[in-house]
Amino acid sequence: MIETLQGLIADFGAFAVAIGCLLEGETAILLGVFGAHRGWLSLESVVVAATIATIIGDNLCFHIGRRMGRPALDRRPGWQPKIARVERLLESYGAPVMIGFRFLYGLRYVTPFLLGSLGVSPLRFFLLAMIGTLLWVGTVTFVGVHLAGAIEHALAHIHDVEKILAAVVLIGAGLGLAVYWMRRNVTAQR
Repeated sequence: MIETLQGLIADFGAFAVAIGCLLEGETAILLGVFGAHRGWLSLESVVVAATIATIIGDNLCFHIGRRMGRPALDRRPGWQPKIARVERLLESYGAPVMIGFRFLYGLRYVTPFLLGSLGVSPLRFFLLAMIGTLLWVGTVTFVGVHLAGAIEHALAHIHDVEKILAAVVLIGAGLGLAVYWMRRNVTAQR
């Protein structure tokens, strides 16, 4: 049984990041970057695993959409508002949407399905989605590297914070007991 993040990353490393990117995305990369910051795996393996898994996942969704077509999308009523939004974005912006859909939270799984059902060229989708994936993985990794440093800094000072909180609690409890004791004595003297 895996009990810690360190154990998960130590046991599965970049593979865990890849599976996480197939299922979610940012969280898997951020956890991988934090693991790399702690020395549990390399940052390069996080970037490569995230990039490959994201490209595979996006192209899988694209080809399912291409094979199943628009009727498969129409059978998913919960996706209809998202599909309409992606269609409006595609009409207005075209290729930039194909590059940037990974940044559109809530639309990133619908978009490749829709693009496949619309008959977009597989090579065009692959190239534009790959550019978008590289931008997305790079951006999330960049944020993660800076976030990991901030978390590490906070963890290094957590003992100081714990001491301050303990002192505040003890002083507060002491003051509370003093007030209680004084009120009790005042009431007993009446």
